[in-house]
Amino acid sequence: MLDSMPRLAARPALLVATLLLLTTVVALEAGPNRYGHSDRVERHMLPAVSTGPMDPAWSPDGEWIAFSMRGDIWKIPTGGGEAIALTQGPNYHFEPKWSRDGTRIALSMDIDGNLEIGFVSAEGGEVTRVTMDPQVDVEPEWSADGSSLYFVSARDRGFRIYEQSLVDSGSRPELDRALVREIATGVQPALSPDGTRLAFQGGGGLSVVPVDASEEPTLVRKEETEYRMRPAWAPDGQVLFYVSDERGSNDIVSLPVEGGSPVIITPDTAGEFSPAVSPDGSRIAFVSNRDGPTTLYTTGVAGGPISSWRAVPIQDNVPRVEEGRLTARVLGPEGEPISARVYLSASDGRGYAPEGSYHRVISVTETHYFHTAGTFEVDVPAGPVTVEVMRGHEFVPVSAEVTVPAGGSARLELQLERLVDLPALGWYSGDTHLHDLHQGRFGLSHEDFFLQTESEDLHVANALIHMDGTRLMGRWDDLTGVDHPLSTDSHILRYSQEFRGLFGHISILGTHEFILPFISGTAGTVYAAPSLDLPYLDGAREQGGLAGYNHPYINAVDEPRQLAGSAIPMDIALGRGDFYDIGAVYSDEVRSTEIYYRILNAGFRIPATAGTDNFSDVWRDPPPGADRTYVQLDGALTFQGWLDGIRAQRTFGSTGPIVLLDVDGRGPGEEISLAASAPTAHDVRVELWSITEIDALEIIVNGEVVAATAPDDFRHAILERRVDVPAGGWVAARARGPSSRYVTDSYAFAQTSPVYVVRGGRAWTSADDAQFLADAVRAMRERAEDGRWSTPAQRDEFLSAADEAIAVYEDIANR
Repeated sequence: MLDSMPRLAARPALLVATLLLLTTVVALEAGPNRYGHSDRVERHMLPAVSTGPMDPAWSPDGEWIAFSMRGDIWKIPTGGGEAIALTQGPNYHFEPKWSRDGTRIALSMDIDGNLEIGFVSAEGGEVTRVTMDPQVDVEPEWSADGSSLYFVSARDRGFRIYEQSLVDSGSRPELDRALVREIATGVQPALSPDGTRLAFQGGGGLSVVPVDASEEPTLVRKEETEYRMRPAWAPDGQVLFYVSDERGSNDIVSLPVEGGSPVIITPDTAGEFSPAVSPDGSRIAFVSNRDGPTTLYTTGVAGGPISSWRAVPIQDNVPRVEEGRLTARVLGPEGEPISARVYLSASDGRGYAPEGSYHRVISVTETHYFHTAGTFEVDVPAGPVTVEVMRGHEFVPVSAEVTVPAGGSARLELQLERLVDLPALGWYSGDTHLHDLHQGRFGLSHEDFFLQTESEDLHVANALIHMDGTRLMGRWDDLTGVDHPLSTDSHILRYSQEFRGLFGHISILGTHEFILPFISGTAGTVYAAPSLDLPYLDGAREQGGLAGYNHPYINAVDEPRQLAGSAIPMDIALGRGDFYDIGAVYSDEVRSTEIYYRILNAGFRIPATAGTDNFSDVWRDPPPGADRTYVQLDGALTFQGWLDGIRAQRTFGSTGPIVLLDVDGRGPGEEISLAASAPTAHDVRVELWSITEIDALEIIVNGEVVAATAPDDFRHAILERRVDVPAGGWVAARARGPSSRYVTDSYAFAQTSPVYVVRGGRAWTSADDAQFLADAVRAMRERAEDGRWSTPAQRDEFLSAADEAIAVYEDIANR
């Protein structure tokens, strides 16, 4: 938790505001990562519940392929047919690996709030739990004689490969560290046919190590990847198959164990994952996301085009529990089917999604969900099923329970009603920071992505194409400068760009040409040197677009040196930056807002916005619009009108609450200009609507809470006060509340842009806050001075800009 109260003593201008923030927001350290690992690990490495097959494994006799799907382990004849479930709820099961004697299947499982290793009989039945460590254990692999399991664990110094003995050939082992042996740093172990070596992803690529760890690992292939390699051995032990994304899509490739040039086995533009080699070495099983959800295929070891792939059709599912079918419709206020987000919990306590849909989970609340166009069918374990639907933040969520009979069906209708009709008031929600494609295993199409945004009632979706390392995340052709063809009169999809620099990231909206390069300060690339943000901020304006600051601050911001990694204070002093995202999944709303207040107090005007920063094709992530920007338009919804509303600062940013501000009849972004002798009191009205609990609705003047209420009814509340603004400055409103299943960021929060009050023609400023920002730029300058610059001229340009910004703030502080 934040340990801020003692440090706040020297900051009287923000003392009241920050203390009130800290007294009730108890989940500041909550975040999108359930298991405490980086977002990369949790989004890309850890196993996923899916509606299509994942992680295939051949039986030793070559007759069956095991895979995970719908939270269970299944097996199917290699030519297709009935898929037979080997596990059942309430736990989720993943990553099957067949023992060499064919009697057992190792797996990872979600149990007791963690990921652990276990195994089940190849005929199905009760799962035997092997590991019981508080850290994540995943990716099992059998030893040659079946007396132990190799697996990957985060129990010590990051992810490493361990071996766990199985006492009495399968009875649950005691928690004895002597039974666990560490082998190497890496993930995804695969045992060689002779049982002497493990191939794994680690050491900068694909590596091999003796199982007795008698030698250091050998790097076979250096390659950048996002936890996708999943190596598999050919039966002769001379060739490794693995997943490569060097061509811009995930492909199965083969490589000599001694190293060399990889050969592409699946030359397709979609993604292929998790190769498994048949016992006779003639075929490879894998999954492809070319149709959206993963499909199981086999192909010859030489590979070839799609025409050479052989689908393994699942003609029927044979679960271990009795099932029935639920048919449901989601209706809007007028009684017509409407797209929505769905939470569905079956009688075994697990989440389910319709076949072919995208099963996802919100890590903050561990809530499983999917999106529907309005009607859906789903097979679930017989018994009571709870369904809850919601559509953004302007409709009241509705839930119902229905009993699904074994072997039968049940029907359900759920009708959504509006909490508030914001478009009727001229307000339209949007998201300044979305991503559609980011190496996820679901084959997300434009149609799938648009359904997500429409189901969240997101009127303007800005999908930002960017580069992660050296990989393009998105499609070059999507940046057109016009609305995507799927857009409607009420819901707009527009592709734009993100710049990811050493001193922060920039969301660029409404442009038609890329501003390159996408990155700076990225080690190991030709763009390792840092750079100024200014070409990107200026370039967006030159194209008629906007550029602003996404996910500003997640760590403590109590001292200027804690902002040394951010160019935001420097850019703003130089007159750049068109918006400021107070809300984002990968930042903290409280901390980001603290710096927002300092910027306003230094006399700079910038609108409060919000953008989620989610990856829409990875399973463990929130939906679009978790953090959204509401903009007041002058007329009908258009993309240009929405941008113009941001320019005019008619905005508020939110993780859920809806907050409208009125100061003497003026709204956010407007100015009240008064004579120096005019009365100093102003009539302030704040109106709140919320689908989630709210602890406090507040009026903020120059960074201080001057009026607050704890709403009795969080659905709708009004706060009216006459407040004093004696020297001028700014007035804004804010709402705060706890985490809930309806808030897909860490907690409920909303912040309006200010109404500005100018008295006697002179803007109010805070010397303390201006000096704080000057010192923050100075700390950034000191960090940049020792940076790895391409040329002295680039370094001098950056330092000169910092000096100019420092002078601006110090001039404000000294007035």
